Amino acid sequence: MTYIDGLVTGLDTTSIIAQLMQLERIPQTRLQQRQTEARTIDTELRGMRSDVQSIRNKAADLRLSSGWDRLTATSSNESVTVRAGSGTTTGELSFRVLQTAAAHTIYSNGVVESLDSVITDGSGSTLSYSGTAALGFDNLAATGFASGPIEFAVTQSSAAASISGSNPGYPVTLTNGTGRLDVEVNGVGYSLNIAAGTYGDASTLSSAVADAITAAGAGGVLAVGVGASDELVFSTVGEGSAADLTIVGGQAVSRIGLSSGATASGVDGIVVVDGVTNTISDTTVTGPLTLNGSGGTIDADVLGPIRAGTADISISGFGGGTLQEVVDSINSTDGLGYRAMAVNTGTGYRLQVTATETGADSVVDLDTSSFTALNGFTTLVTGRDAEIELQGDNPYSITSAGNTFDDLFPGVDVTVTEPTTGPVTVTVGEDNEAVADSIEEIVTAINEFLTRADTATAANPGADPAILFGNSAVRRTRDSILQAFAAGVDASSFGSASMAGISVTREGKLEFDRAEFIDASESDREELARLFTDPGGADEPGVLDRLISAADSATSVGSGRLWSEAEATKTRIEQWGDQIDAYEVRFERKEAALRRQYAALEIALGGLQEQSSYLAGQLASLPTVGGA
Repeated sequence: MTYIDGLVTGLDTTSIIAQLMQLERIPQTRLQQRQTEARTIDTELRGMRSDVQSIRNKAADLRLSSGWDRLTATSSNESVTVRAGSGTTTGELSFRVLQTAAAHTIYSNGVVESLDSVITDGSGSTLSYSGTAALGFDNLAATGFASGPIEFAVTQSSAAASISGSNPGYPVTLTNGTGRLDVEVNGVGYSLNIAAGTYGDASTLSSAVADAITAAGAGGVLAVGVGASDELVFSTVGEGSAADLTIVGGQAVSRIGLSSGATASGVDGIVVVDGVTNTISDTTVTGPLTLNGSGGTIDADVLGPIRAGTADISISGFGGGTLQEVVDSINSTDGLGYRAMAVNTGTGYRLQVTATETGADSVVDLDTSSFTALNGFTTLVTGRDAEIELQGDNPYSITSAGNTFDDLFPGVDVTVTEPTTGPVTVTVGEDNEAVADSIEEIVTAINEFLTRADTATAANPGADPAILFGNSAVRRTRDSILQAFAAGVDASSFGSASMAGISVTREGKLEFDRAEFIDASESDREELARLFTDPGGADEPGVLDRLISAADSATSVGSGRLWSEAEATKTRIEQWGDQIDAYEVRFERKEAALRRQYAALEIALGGLQEQSSYLAGQLASLPTVGGA
C-alpha cells in the first residue's frame, strides 16, 4: 500500500510510523530469536537421538547369537567355496567331490534345415501354472484346451469330519478299566486304550490319546487336538464327504468329555475349471485326479486338504510351429520348469530342452509327441544330485539337489563346482576379527556421540555457552552410555569390559584395544560373550544389555529423555509461533491506528492553516489609522 507523507506538516510520516513500529516489534523480535535458537536445539536433540538409536541397533545386532557367534571358513581347493555365517561348530571336515549336480536335458534326434523350419504337427502346446500347490494341487497336465488362460478356482475348501467334546474338568483320572474309547473312522472300527493315569491338563491328555490312536493302528486316519476351551477335538486325517467319524462308546467317553453316538462327516472341496464344477470328496486319493473343464481336462495330483483360492494356469501354443516359434513359446512361458534352445550342429538345427532345476528329481516333462519332424528325443544328461564323500575309515556320502550343500554343519554352506580327485579340507573357526569389527564400530559411534554431546553442552569460558549447556537429558544420556562399559560384570570371568580391551579414558571417551579384544576372544569366546550378552539374566545384564537399556531410556517414544526434551522444545517453538502470529495481528492494527492519527493530524493542521490564512486576509483588509 502507498502512503503520502504530510502535505500540510511536511513530516516524513512513513519514517516516523516505521520507527514507532520498530519499537513495538521489540518483544516479537526477542521471541523470534528465541524460536530460532529453539529450532537449532530441536535439530541437535533429534540428531543426538538418531545417533543413540543407531548405537542401540548396532548393539542389538551384535547381541544376537547370529551377530556374536560368527564363523570364518577356508577351503583347501579353489573348486570348493565355503560361506560361513553364524554358528557354534568349529573344526575341519575332509571330503571328496564325487559329482556335481546336473539338470535333466533332452535333444531331438532329428535336425531341421533352419530356424524357420516347421517341426510340429500343429497340435503342440505348453501348460504353465502357479499358485496351485497352495490350493492343494500339483503336477498338472492339460488336454484339449485352446491357447490362453484357464480358469482354476477352489470355491469351497474341504474339511475333515470333526467331533469336539467338552472340557472334562481337569485333572482327569483313568484306570486300566476306564480308559477304553471305541470309534469308527471311514466305516472301520478301532478300540483305543488310553493309558491309566491322572492328566492335569488338556495337553497331557491329548498326548495320551494320540499314543492310543497310534497303538490301535488308526494313526493314518484319525488325529486328536485341543480346542479353545481345553476340550479334545477328534478329526479324520482325510477331508471330504468320504470321511466320516463316530464316537461309538467305551468307559472313557464321558470321562474325557465326549458323548456316545456323536457322528460327523467331512465337507467336499469344490474346484471350478474353465466354468465346470468339480467335487473332491476324498483328499487322500493317490495318483492323478481328472478335473473337467468346458474346453478340456486337467490331470493333477491332490496334495491333501483343498483350500479356497485361485491359481494362474495358461496354455501357450507354438504359433506356426517353426523351431524358432517353439523355442520362443517355451522360454516366454513362466512356470514350465524347463528352457529350450536351438543348437546349430553344422548340418542342421536340433531342439534341446533343459530343466531349470538340478538334482535327481530334475525332469523335462515336455510332451514331445507333436514334434513329428524331429524323430523323437534322446536324453543328453540325466538329472543328478551333487555328491560328496566324507573321508575316513568308513566313508559316507551326502547328496544335494544343487551344487550348494546348505548348513553342511551349522552356519556353514559349501558349494562345489567340479569333481575332485583327492580330498578337500574345509576348516571352520570363530571369526574373531568380524566380532572385533562390530565392537570397534560401536565404540567409534559412541565416541562420535560423546564428542557431539560434549560440544553441545560446553560452558565455553570467555564466550557464549553452547546451545545445550546445562541440559540434563544430554548429560544423563552421556553418563549412562559410559556407565554401560565402566560397570563390572561378575557373571563373566573377564569381570569388566576393560579386561577385554575396552576402557574409559580420563577425557570420558572409550578406547578400544583390538589386539587385547581378539586375545580375549581366542582365549575364551564363551566367557567373552557372557561379558557382553545377558550373563546373569535380568539381575545382571551384560555390557551390550546395559548399552541397549541406556539407549532405550534416552530415545524411546513417549518416555525417552532425548525424545521428551525434543518434544518439549517443539511445543515451545509452536507456542512462540502462535505468539509471533498474534503480534502480527496487533501490529497491523497499531500501524493502521497510527496512520489514522497522523491523517487526522494533517486534516486538523490543514484546517488551522486555512483559518490562519483567512484571518490574515481579513486583517489585511482592515482600514489603517489615518488612511484615506
